[in-house]
Amino acid sequence: METHAAAERESRWDGWRALARVMGEIVLWTLLGLFGIGMALHTFDVELGRVYWLVGSIVWIGGVSAAVLSAYRRGEERGEW
Repeated sequence: METHAAAERESRWDGWRALARVMGEIVLWTLLGLFGIGMALHTFDVELGRVYWLVGSIVWIGGVSAAVLSAYRRGEERGEW
């Protein structure tokens, strides 16, 4: 009975750990993308600013998308949905 309760507690924390991991990944990719966009705002060269803006947007949107899709895939592997 004790092992069943311990396994239940562990499985309950797995979901919270996965949620914290995904939130951390989303924050990381958003900050990295905003850094690139911020570099675009601090440059005086129009072409270089566009490059920074596009790279920042790609990093931001691509990273957040990858984090969400990987969280979904890990949830399917665990059998959550």
